[in-house]
Amino acid sequence: MNSPAPQTINTPAGKVLCVADLRGNISQLNELADQTEAKLIIHCGDFGFYEPDSLDRISDRTLKHLVQYSTLIPPAHRTRLLQSTVSSESLRSQIKSSTTHILSELPLYLTGEKTLKVPVYTVWGACEDVSVLEKFRSNEYSINNLHIIDESATTVIDIGGVKLRLFGLGGAIAHHKLFDIGEGSSTIAGGSGTMWTTALQIGQLVDTAQKVFDTTETRILISHASPGREGILAQLALVLKADFTISAGLHFRYGISYNEFGVQGDQEVYRNKLLNSQKSFMDMWEGIKSEVERNISDEQRILLDNCLSVVNRLPATNTVPNDKDEAAFKNLWNFNLPDAASGWLILDINQGKIATETKSQGFNFSYRRNNVSLRSSSPAIA
Repeated sequence: MNSPAPQTINTPAGKVLCVADLRGNISQLNELADQTEAKLIIHCGDFGFYEPDSLDRISDRTLKHLVQYSTLIPPAHRTRLLQSTVSSESLRSQIKSSTTHILSELPLYLTGEKTLKVPVYTVWGACEDVSVLEKFRSNEYSINNLHIIDESATTVIDIGGVKLRLFGLGGAIAHHKLFDIGEGSSTIAGGSGTMWTTALQIGQLVDTAQKVFDTTETRILISHASPGREGILAQLALVLKADFTISAGLHFRYGISYNEFGVQGDQEVYRNKLLNSQKSFMDMWEGIKSEVERNISDEQRILLDNCLSVVNRLPATNTVPNDKDEAAFKNLWNFNLPDAASGWLILDINQGKIATETKSQGFNFSYRRNNVSLRSSSPAIA
C-alpha cells in the first residue's frame, strides 16, 4: 500500500479531531466532524475493520468482547445477546441473520452507501480482522477519504502553518508475539479477530521515518497501545524524534495528557522504566535469537537491526546529560484517548501554534448522593 498523498489544507487555522475505538460505529466520525468543525480526523485503532466473512474467523472470546462494547447494538439487544443461556453458536447465528450491521458499518462504506465527510487517518487496533487489513494494503479494498497509516505509509498534512508528519503503528504490543505473524500473509500480524505489532514492523517504521526526516515538520506517532504502558513505544518515539504521541487502548472515561517530566521524579526514573522494557524484550530475544537469524532474509535483517536499535535506545544517565534527551524528557507530549463514545481530543492549529481541547463524558458520581456509606455515620478520627 502506498503512502497517502501529502494533504494541504489552505487555511490559516484548522482543527484536527483525534478519536479512538469506534468499534465499527464509523458514522460517528461524520457526526463528530460536524460537531467540532474538524478539517480532518486522526483515529487510534479498533476502527472496525470487519466484514461479514470476519465472523467465521473471530474467536468466541473476542466475539463476546466485541458485542459487549459495541455502540452499534442497542443496550437491551446487547443484554439479550450476552445472556449466559445464549451459546456461541446461537450468538453467531443471530449476528449473521441480523438486518443491521452488528460487527461494523465498514461494508456500507466499501459499497459507497455511506461516505466519510473529511479525511480520516487511522491505525488498526487490537480488535480487527487481519484479512480485511490485507485487502486494504493490497488495494483490493479502498474507501474515499480513509487513509491507513502504518509502518510503510506515512503522510504530511500542511494545516494552519504547521506541517504535521503522521507515523503509525497499529495492533497490541505483546512481546511473546513480536516474531509471530499469526494468520497474516505479508508483514502484518493477527488472528482470531485480533491484531498485534511485530518486530519487523517496528524496524520498517524506523526505516520509513529516516527516509522522510525533515526538520521543518512536527512529528506525531499514532499508536493503539499506550507509550505510557509500553516502554518499547516510548523508545520508538525517541528514535522517531516525535513531538507528540497519540494513543488509545486504556479505555478510560477521561483523556490523558502528560510528559515524562511531569510524572517522573527525574530522568533516571524514566530511564529505569525503559530499561525494564529493554530487559523484557531481551529475555524473550535470547531464547529465539538463533532460530530467527537462521530464517530471515538480508532485507529483514536490516529491519531487525532497526528494531533492536529501538530496544537499545535509552535516555542518557543523570551523570552524563544529553541535551536532546532532556528536551524529549520535557517536551515530548503524550495523549491517550478515551473511547470515541466517551470523548475526544482536538488539536486546534492556528498560524503555527497547536492548541488542544479535550472532551470527555466522565464518571457519574450521583450515586454517592443516593447511597450512604457505612462509614459516613462515623467520621474518621484524625
